[in-house]
Amino acid sequence: MRLSGFPKGMDNVHSDTEIPLDALRRAINVDILDSGKIRRRKGHTLTNPMTGAHSLWSDDKNKAYLVHNNILKAVLDGGSTQDLGVIAANGNPVSYVKVNDDVYFSCATAKGKISNGTIKPWGIETPSTPPVAIESIGILNAGTYHLAMTFLLSDGRESGASTLSSVVLNGESGITITSMPVPISPDVVKKRLYVTTANGETLYLARELNPLDQFASISNDADGAELRTAYMTEPVFSTGLAQVNGRIFMIDANNPKRVVHTEALAFDHVDARKNFYLFPSDVTLIAATRNGLYVCADKTYFIRAAGTEENSQVDVFDYTGMARTVQTIPSTLEPIWLSERGAVIGHEGGNAEILSEGSLATGSMLNAASMVREQDGVRQYVVVGQQEEGSTVEAGSYAEAEITRRAV
Repeated sequence: MRLSGFPKGMDNVHSDTEIPLDALRRAINVDILDSGKIRRRKGHTLTNPMTGAHSLWSDDKNKAYLVHNNILKAVLDGGSTQDLGVIAANGNPVSYVKVNDDVYFSCATAKGKISNGTIKPWGIETPSTPPVAIESIGILNAGTYHLAMTFLLSDGRESGASTLSSVVLNGESGITITSMPVPISPDVVKKRLYVTTANGETLYLARELNPLDQFASISNDADGAELRTAYMTEPVFSTGLAQVNGRIFMIDANNPKRVVHTEALAFDHVDARKNFYLFPSDVTLIAATRNGLYVCADKTYFIRAAGTEENSQVDVFDYTGMARTVQTIPSTLEPIWLSERGAVIGHEGGNAEILSEGSLATGSMLNAASMVREQDGVRQYVVVGQQEEGSTVEAGSYAEAEITRRAV
């Protein structure tokens, strides 16, 4: 019998007596080309001997980052690294998403953004308490006044507002602030005091103060800008990030059943009243298309027009995806991830495609990592991880160094 190749790739699902002649049971350390021909892999070379590194990620411009001993590092040509700064990752896997020229990152204990090679805050500390006010001398009209505080960074970004405090003026008088919140973050350079008119609801800027200031007086109606960040909070610590429709989406590390998103084109602000989706079980991954979002939780969902008022949600598969296996296919910008039934490409509109369905299954993995690579004309989706449980497929020990044949 003469075999000309294996165009059906690898099959670890069917029994030995059912495998087609043009498929392989196992394919270790070889690439199966689209033609079905087999090509031996070239092996690997050690480029950096560091141990304990994690969260390696690369964008589409050959920039790469990793975390080692709580230091976020840029990976340079040749495999050497450059320290960008300390982050409190504490061993937690870090997720990344690129938005324009900035790279946002987050894990269960740290978050920030890389801008022009420098780590900057992502989100602004919100004042934890409102200002404390009493009646004093002035020419304000009698009535109830509400007050709030915000913090300000050097680049002009403003935090969400504190909760409100109130003071009642019984006659023509003024307001004295006797206590104001002090920021913890050294990045805060100013704080702003907002106040309503008598018996009003809209807050206006009354004073811009230094971070440590505790006292201020208001004797006239505030005539500054209207408060724009009421009800806004910082982005949450996250175990997964994606960007779509001008918003960054985050798997909430403190409540993994929630997917939270920022305001449109305002990546430091989350409207705590409405900017989230809630799912029946923990979300393992999120993956963005051009105008929608795949969410893997108890099953796989697709949210059309995610984050907008026109959003709608549909079921895609009755099973989930594996955490930290999402990548983007450079040629199509479509997401690809791994499920227990194999690799999945998330097409627009929720029309997801399972690669090698019926012939190649992976089972579940822990501590997975993935990449899309192209070398010598072969484009591949590669996943490594630890087997979580015994595979139910016919060949249970296949997961040593194998990939699917299907090019992406």
